[in-house]
Amino acid sequence: MLHRLALALTAALLLVAAPAAAATADRLERLGGRPCSAGSEFVCVTLTVPLDHFDPADTRTTRVVFAVRPADGASRGLFVTATGGPGSSGIAVAESYTESLPPRMLRVYDLVYFDQRGMGRSGGLACPQATARAVLSEADTARAGQAFAANCTAELRSRRLLPYMGTAQAVEDLEALRVALDEPEVYLYGESYGTQYVQTYAAAHPGPVRRMAIDGVVDLTLTGPQFWASASAAFERVLGDTLRICGTRTGCRRDLGGDPLGFYERLLARLERGPLPVRVPGTRPAVTRQLTRDLLAVAVSASLYSPASRAALLGSLADARRGDRWPLLETAYINAGLDPSTLEPAPDPAWSDAVYFGVDCRDYRYYDGTPPERSAAFLAEADAVGARYPLIGWSTAQSDYACVWWPAPEPGPERPAPLVLPGVPVLVANATADPITPMDQARDVAARLADGYLLTTRGGAHVMWGRGNDCVEAAYRRFFVGLRAPAERRTFCSHATVDPYAPLERGRRGRR
Repeated sequence: MLHRLALALTAALLLVAAPAAAATADRLERLGGRPCSAGSEFVCVTLTVPLDHFDPADTRTTRVVFAVRPADGASRGLFVTATGGPGSSGIAVAESYTESLPPRMLRVYDLVYFDQRGMGRSGGLACPQATARAVLSEADTARAGQAFAANCTAELRSRRLLPYMGTAQAVEDLEALRVALDEPEVYLYGESYGTQYVQTYAAAHPGPVRRMAIDGVVDLTLTGPQFWASASAAFERVLGDTLRICGTRTGCRRDLGGDPLGFYERLLARLERGPLPVRVPGTRPAVTRQLTRDLLAVAVSASLYSPASRAALLGSLADARRGDRWPLLETAYINAGLDPSTLEPAPDPAWSDAVYFGVDCRDYRYYDGTPPERSAAFLAEADAVGARYPLIGWSTAQSDYACVWWPAPEPGPERPAPLVLPGVPVLVANATADPITPMDQARDVAARLADGYLLTTRGGAHVMWGRGNDCVEAAYRRFFVGLRAPAERRTFCSHATVDPYAPLERGRRGRR
């Protein structure tokens, strides 16, 4: 009897689930949806949306592409993932991100990823040549930043989107998708810049939001200079901790001459006097390049985001102490979007510097006055921050300098009001070793939410969901699958700050 009852219940669930999944698929088909790629479970839908959502008199439009995977069963609603950047392609990572989700999430949610307006399939704005010239430029910050802004925007296939690329416009595109799919409920996940996106959406459209998680949190109440001062302090701290941890590991300490911090400081001081020659391995005749202070900063900054890349940085520093600076220079080239062999642009279809600045320079205002006056104010503040954080924070503080010269209408000085979201559970996740979205920003955001839960990973990486940490994965599984909030307002997980270090052997690294 119980067995027959179970079969009957299963059949009933299937009857409910099939129409629900079919309804989403039918709506996608009516919207002109097609498989995003051969064999993909995601359907790509191109929506025509207002170029300016906030001016009803402006009839111009643009197109934005969303990737949707209908739920395998009865859908609770849209589960929207907003990826980092700004300037990343959500559609490019949709398949890989979905593979790391709990299987039940595929049964109960319609999964949504997107290329934000201007990015990838939603405009294809990119400026790899301008980026390459900026990375290889020997000009000072002021001249290099001004040249990059001019060169990047000149390289774009179109500049019509530039005044309309801010996050406030972009979240209205998502709302247009929700309305087109006739979905009353939305579940939001944002990582890094994506936390900025989903917070902005939730503030503008709280009604459909049922729950939200933000991982690697941006505090939207901060001004641009305040955010970068906070990030500069965090980069400095994470680099210092990485070098300190090296000093506690016998092989790492030995390979860096007994004083990892001292070696790094000496290398930086040497580069302040001028570049160092670097032999490119395997070249005949021999090719020599130059390691500059700025290229060292690119390599170091890019390596501070995760325990694995921090360990790799220590290995590259050990190589440099042995006289082989190529690993550091190669890391800088790769992370700057250059082919290390040719120094030609090696564009990543999943990333765009043009979209990064197109969004950031609309979301944040950097000082007042004419561009030269704003430039002077920016550089003065960056110098002051750099003096406080001389290891790497000096470079972080310069990150958005091109916004001073970016050719688009300037945003207003106001920052968004603190997000409260009454009635919406929000999981606020951050790692203490996150260099770009520091832990203090997550604490402040969580404290202001009406129903916020702070998940802190001691150590860890920038963005922790999907990295295989059982404690973190369980928290997300309970939150989005079980629809259960954490038992306490603050919970903790642990993760390495720096992965194990492979010591040098016979003059070469053991893992190579």
